[in-house]
Amino acid sequence: MQPIYFQKAGKLRFTKYVAGVPVVSADNTYFRNGAVQSIAQSITVNTTSLPDGNSDWPAAEVDTGRDGTITLNLSMMPVELYAFLLGVDVKDLSNTPMPIVDEEVVIPSASPFEVTLSHKPDTTRPIVLVGQDASAWVKTANVSAVPATAQYTVSESIAKFNSADAGKSVFLTYDFSALTAQSFGLPKSGSRFAMQCEISGEATGEDESTFYDTAVIIDKCKATGSINPPEQGREPKPQSITLKVLKPRGTNPAVDFKFAPRA
Repeated sequence: MQPIYFQKAGKLRFTKYVAGVPVVSADNTYFRNGAVQSIAQSITVNTTSLPDGNSDWPAAEVDTGRDGTITLNLSMMPVELYAFLLGVDVKDLSNTPMPIVDEEVVIPSASPFEVTLSHKPDTTRPIVLVGQDASAWVKTANVSAVPATAQYTVSESIAKFNSADAGKSVFLTYDFSALTAQSFGLPKSGSRFAMQCEISGEATGEDESTFYDTAVIIDKCKATGSINPPEQGREPKPQSITLKVLKPRGTNPAVDFKFAPRA
């Protein structure tokens, strides 16, 4: 086989172990990885030196084990993948409360002195509105009446104010009811499953006219170290996930590399 270089980062498939074997099914397999930036594989051979009292050099270098890791760099990380690696399920929710924190609105300088909020507040739950000095304003129950200064009313998604407060910035925190949402939670305690990881990719030969389908099969592994959700901020940042290679089953290779030339 001639030397090759990889054309693409590759795509991954994770399969949970069930009763000691990986079981490919809709419930146990995940392969929607988002945007894969790169996949880096590392094999480390651990050794121990046997000293020789009659020489400046070791008498032998004994292999004591191997460590293998696969680092996944993702430009976008799906919520389902994060939950899968943590061993929890994503739940579909309906009519669930969602918080809106520190929504800034400016009271119009002319009538009507009302603003439309980004969501319809759930008025059965607390609504807090403060001014620029963080002092709380009073919410009045009579939505048809004109609120006094430093007071407000909320009806549907409309907040109304007094004309004396025109032009002021105010800040709200409230809950709204989302029609649909997805959720996953981290349990108080629990254990995660082992996985089989398969990576499919493409490579080009040294002659630049021979092309290969490639596969890397990690018989058993588990995500280790930091498993961080996507960082929240204005600048998107890639996520890195590290998989640790575990002892394979029977005579299976711990990591198997395959290269199939295309016809």
